[in-house]
Amino acid sequence: MPAILLRRLLAALGLLVLPLADGRAQERPSPQQLAARHDSLVGGRAALEAHQSLRVVGTLAIPEYGLEAPFEILKKRPDRYLFRATLGAVGEMLSGYDGAHAWSVQPGAGAQLLPEALAASVKRQADFFADLHDLSQFTSLETLEPAPFDGRPAQVLRMVLASGDTLVEYFDASTGLSAGGRLTVATPTGRVESTRLVSEYRTFGGVTVATRIEQRQPQLRMILTIVSVTFDEVTDADVAPPEAVRQLIKP
Repeated sequence: MPAILLRRLLAALGLLVLPLADGRAQERPSPQQLAARHDSLVGGRAALEAHQSLRVVGTLAIPEYGLEAPFEILKKRPDRYLFRATLGAVGEMLSGYDGAHAWSVQPGAGAQLLPEALAASVKRQADFFADLHDLSQFTSLETLEPAPFDGRPAQVLRMVLASGDTLVEYFDASTGLSAGGRLTVATPTGRVESTRLVSEYRTFGGVTVATRIEQRQPQLRMILTIVSVTFDEVTDADVAPPEAVRQLIKP
C-alpha cells in the first residue's frame, strides 16, 4: 500500500476513533470537591482564623441611576457586621448585625429592626467566614452538567436550603474559583431573582477575594469594586448599631 494512502487511511480511522474517546462520560466533581477547591484557592479557613476583624473599602455603583458612592464593610468575629454607603446629598445608608438583631438605617425611612426574611440574609453576611462554603446548611446538593456562565465554561453546583430557596453556583472551569451564581433574595418589595458575578480576584493579608462583584436584578445592576481589605483594626464601637437603632432594641 502506498505510504500516502496508508497515512490517509490512518487519518480517517483517527477521525472515527477520536470522537469515541472524547465522547466518553467524564466523572463530575462532587459538590464537596468544587467547594473545597475554591475555598483552598482563596486561603481557606486558616487564612481567616489568623484575623479577628476586617475592613473592606470600595465604591458602589448603580449605573441605571448614574449613582456612584463610597462604601465600607466592617466585620468582627464571630458575627458583628456593619455596611455603610455614603450617598452624597441623599444621605448615609447603613445596615448591620450585632449578634442578635439585624437592622438598617435608610434615607427617608429611618432606623428599623429587620423582619425575619430580611434579617436572615444580613445574618449570613455577618458570619466572619461567610465567603467560605458551609455545605451543612443545605438540605440538597447536586453537581449539574457543566455550562457557560458570563462567557466562561463553568462547573455548576445546585444547593437547596431548608426554606426551599435554590442557589446555583458556577465555578470557573479553568481556575476553580467561583464565578458567581443565581439565587432568590428577599427585598422589602418581595422575593427577587438575582444573578451575582464575581471576578478580578486579589490577595490581601493572605486572603484572596473577588474585587469586582456585580449584582443583577430585573430593574438594575449594583456593582461593588473593592479597593482595599485591611485586618485587625475594627473595634466593638466601630460595629455597634447607631443610637437610633439601639432605641428600638428592647432591654
